[in-house]
Amino acid sequence: MRYLLFLVALTTIWACQSEPTATMTPSGYSYTHHTKNDGPKPQKGEEVVFTVDIRSDEQLMQSTRDQGQPARAIIPMEEQPGRSISPIIEALQLMSVGDSLTVLQPVDSFARKPPGFENSMFVHYDVVLNGITSKEEIDKQRAEQQQKMEAAKARENDIAAQTEGILNQYKSKSLSGLKATDSGLKYYLIEAGTGKQVENGSRAAVHYYGMTMEAKEFDNSFKRGTPYPVPVGRGQVIKGWDEGLQLFKEGAKAVLFIPSELGYGAAGSPPVIQPNAELVFYVEIEEVL
Repeated sequence: MRYLLFLVALTTIWACQSEPTATMTPSGYSYTHHTKNDGPKPQKGEEVVFTVDIRSDEQLMQSTRDQGQPARAIIPMEEQPGRSISPIIEALQLMSVGDSLTVLQPVDSFARKPPGFENSMFVHYDVVLNGITSKEEIDKQRAEQQQKMEAAKARENDIAAQTEGILNQYKSKSLSGLKATDSGLKYYLIEAGTGKQVENGSRAAVHYYGMTMEAKEFDNSFKRGTPYPVPVGRGQVIKGWDEGLQLFKEGAKAVLFIPSELGYGAAGSPPVIQPNAELVFYVEIEEVL
């Protein structure tokens, strides 16, 4: 049986305690309220933010403080047949924001005793409820996130189509404005940046879309949602990037045509990038540091 191991400092739990009163949850877990406020309690479908310690009969075992942030959970809409409700989730439904509570789970209720509890009768969960998010707000956040994902995907598709169009002009030798460097690197500037110049030794946050000469994508940063931080000129990326990025300023958008010797060379990068392959990169210089 899986069980939750989250903890909070005991000193904060007992700071403003009232006279404790032990009672039972609907499923029969013994619990004691230490701090009890008169406020709304979590309802089905709402999200709870909480901290929790887990103790044996004798010592503290683990804490949410170790994770650097409180725990989050959604109060289930319905009970799942064949699965018992977590004593923590059940206890949270009895709490208001700011409440502290201890709920006990008998060790012998586990299929196997949790490590460290071999000599204990109970698992002690010391819970503090920090916040409640309504189902309506959760649904709103999910809808906004979905919209962002759809917008990001649409942008990714647009960039792929734009880059492929430029590639086709390049292959047909009809790409006006194409420039080349002494190394054999070629580039097409879509939009000149107006910010800092990318220089050797600087760091550049770069969004990119990479494809082969057959217009087959092999990697892109847009689907990850964040630009790639590049230490420029330090040999930590392919030579075509170290050289090519220094042609641009912050805010620039361009397409790089990188010959094999400035890319992955005779070895390639199987299975997508073949040996001696020329590569195509759409790049956006988001920021120069």
